Amino acid sequence: MKRLNLLLIGVLVSSQFLMAGGLVTNINQSAAWVRTLSRNATLGVDAVYFNPAGLAKLNNGLHLSISNQTIFQTRTITSDYTYLTGSPASYEAELLAPLFPSIYAAYKMDKWTFSGGFNVIGGGGTADFPTGLPSFEIPVASLVPMLQGALAPIDEGYTGVGFPDPGFRNITGYNMDAAFVGSSTYMGYQVGATYAINDMISVAIGGRYVTAKNSYEGSLTGITIDAPTAYGGTMPAGDYLRIVAASPGLDAGTVALLEGTAAGLDVATADAELNATQSGSGFTPIIGVNFHLTDMINIAAKYEHHTKIELTNETETDDVDMFPDGEKTRGDLPGMFTLGVQVSPLDKLTASVGFDYYLDKSAYYGDVDEGGEQIDNELTIDDNAYTISAGLEYKLLGILGVSAGYSTGNLGVNDSYQSDLSYGLRSQTVGGGVFVDVGEMVTINAGVSYTMYDDYSNSQSYLPTGFPQAVPFTDTYGKNTMIIAVGVDISL
Repeated sequence: MKRLNLLLIGVLVSSQFLMAGGLVTNINQSAAWVRTLSRNATLGVDAVYFNPAGLAKLNNGLHLSISNQTIFQTRTITSDYTYLTGSPASYEAELLAPLFPSIYAAYKMDKWTFSGGFNVIGGGGTADFPTGLPSFEIPVASLVPMLQGALAPIDEGYTGVGFPDPGFRNITGYNMDAAFVGSSTYMGYQVGATYAINDMISVAIGGRYVTAKNSYEGSLTGITIDAPTAYGGTMPAGDYLRIVAASPGLDAGTVALLEGTAAGLDVATADAELNATQSGSGFTPIIGVNFHLTDMINIAAKYEHHTKIELTNETETDDVDMFPDGEKTRGDLPGMFTLGVQVSPLDKLTASVGFDYYLDKSAYYGDVDEGGEQIDNELTIDDNAYTISAGLEYKLLGILGVSAGYSTGNLGVNDSYQSDLSYGLRSQTVGGGVFVDVGEMVTINAGVSYTMYDDYSNSQSYLPTGFPQAVPFTDTYGKNTMIIAVGVDISL
C-alpha cells in the first residue's frame, strides 16, 4: 500500500513535456519549421540549428532570426479498471508552453561564418494533471473491494451464530484529492563556425551548452472510504477498521489483525506533499557538412553527439523520500543524425525532405525499475526513434509566399516502456503558413502545425492485496499537439 504515495512522484518524474521530435528532443526550433516541417537542408538563418554548414551560402554580413511558439498539448487516457468510479474512467492532462523562443545570429565573412543561438532543446512546458491518472487512482479505488473482501467473513461470523448482519463489508466508494504540477526545461546555448571549402562544399563545427531544470510540486490528500452511514459514513480506512475492531464479540486475534491493518493503512493513505527541483548541465558537440550541388539542389547532414546530463536534487518537502536532497540522477539528451535535401525546380518553388534519427538506446533518461534503480534504455526501447518530413514553399506574389509540410515518425519504444506515466506514440504532423518579405532585409514567418498521435491500448493487470488473482484491465493512451508560431529573419 506504500505505492499509494509513490505514485504521485512517479507521475511527476515520468511526465515528458515534449513538443516535437524524438522521445526527449525538440526539433521545432523556428517559426519557419512550423510552416514547413522540413528544414534540415535550409540555407536560411535558422540553419544555425538545422544546417550549420549551410550558413556558408549566406551573403556577407550579419543575419538574425527571432521567433516564438505557443504550444498546446492534450493527453487523454481511458482506463476500464473495474473498480474505478465511473469505469471506464477518462483522465486528461493539459500541457502549455506559452513561450518557446528560438534566437539565432550568424556573421558571414567570405569563407568563414560564425554563429550563435539559443533555443529550448528539450521540454519547455508545464503539465497540469487536475484529475490524476489511472495508475495513481487504481490503488486507492482497490481499497473498496479489498476491504469488502476482508470484512465479509466477519459479517458471516455474526450471521452464522444467529446475530443480525452488521454490514461491515458495505463500503460503497472512495475519495481522494490530488494536485500536482510539473515543468521541465532544457535550454540550449549554441556556438559554431562554418568554413566554405569551395563553392560546393562547406563544413561546420560547434557545440551546445545545455542547462536542465525540472520542477515538481504535488500533494496527495484526503484518501477516505465511504463506509456505511451507521458506522459514521465517509472516513479514513484505518479509522473504519478500528470501529469494526471495537465491535463486541470479536476474538482477540481478529481484533489484533484489524488494528494492525488499520495502522498500516494510516501510513499508506497518509497525506503526502512534494516540492523539489532538479538541475544539471551538459555539452553537445556538433558537426555538419553541406553540399551545394547547383542552385537547384542542396544536400546537408548534421550529427549531434550524445549529451550526458547529471541532475542534482534540491528538495524542500519530500514526504515519501523519493528526492533526497543532493542526490544525483541522469537525464540525458541522445545523439542525433539529420539528413536533408532541398530542391528548387522553379524560381518560385522550393521542395525539401528531411530525416532525423535519434540514438535513444545509448542514452539514460532517468527511467527506473521497481526498486528505484536507473535502467538502460535497451530494456524499454527496441529501435531508435526517427522522423521523416517533407515541405513545399511557393512564392505567390512579389513579397508573399505560402508553405505546407508533413512529417511522420515512430519512437521505437516497446511494451515495457508504455504506461500512463510515460508513453511514446507513432505520430503524423501537418503544418502550414506564410512568409512575407518586407524589403530585401526582413522576412516575417508565421505558421501553425498540428500533430496527431495513434492511440495505444495497453493490456495489463493489478493485484489488490488479498485478491486470489490479478484484475485485468486496459488503458488507452492518446495525445495531440498544436503549435502557433511567428518570427522574423533580418539580414543586415
